[in-house]
Amino acid sequence: MPIEIRKLDDFSIELKASGYPLALINLIRRYALAKVPCMAVDEVVVLENSSVLFDEILAHRLGLIPLYSEIALRKYGEVPPEVCAKCSSTESEERPPEDVCKKCFAYLTLKAEARDREVVVYSGDIVPLDDDVRPVFKNIPIVILAPRQKIELELRARLGRGLEHAKWSPATVAVSRYVVDVVIDEYSCTGCGVCATLCPKGVITMKDSRPVVVDSENCIACKQCVANCPSKAIDIVPRQDEYVLYIESTGALKPETIVREAINILIGELEDISKKVAKWKDEVLKR
Repeated sequence: MPIEIRKLDDFSIELKASGYPLALINLIRRYALAKVPCMAVDEVVVLENSSVLFDEILAHRLGLIPLYSEIALRKYGEVPPEVCAKCSSTESEERPPEDVCKKCFAYLTLKAEARDREVVVYSGDIVPLDDDVRPVFKNIPIVILAPRQKIELELRARLGRGLEHAKWSPATVAVSRYVVDVVIDEYSCTGCGVCATLCPKGVITMKDSRPVVVDSENCIACKQCVANCPSKAIDIVPRQDEYVLYIESTGALKPETIVREAINILIGELEDISKKVAKWKDEVLKR
């Protein structure tokens, strides 16, 4: 059952999977969004804020800035994200010991001041104490400071999962689609060229006044060709158990890391379920 990498760059990956059920492909897609951990700002200590933004809005914006997490997965992954989440809890009975919480957090600072003219504060102005946990992009605007306004903040970032909050989702886009075949009935086709004109992906082109399918696997099944063909000579047929999975990263993790981690987490949970089922089976047989 082969898996083909159709496209891979710094921020996206496209895989073609053959022989796998759609349910499995969809699981990987959902785990990429919800269960693969990455770093994000969790707590903000406001030492000074005379800007027009409320403290809460400023903290919310900082939380949504993607942070490099490739190395942090190993460096701060000793304590599970679910345990680290409790380190931010105000309930003393839920909070783990302090030596555990120290392993969860990376620290950053943000200090900016406008003197005689307006100053735009960018994500590049955030200073990490650990350079392995720094903003992915330096050009994200955070706030505009008017003259004589100032902000001074201390930030704490930790690993988390998209299940807890969207800021901990390493993927911005995760979609799956069928691989299809575009079938043209040569006897019914009049060669009008409407299908080639409307095809957004260039799957159908005209050659010698006849429509020709160039790359059927690139078809997104929008069915514009089917709906607008005057002679109804085109059909789109899904292939059995062939799908394309496309994942786009925020930049916090490499796209191939997101896929690998999603699969590893899925395998780990399935093994855990298998062990529990075997344990329950043994208990039932002993009765």
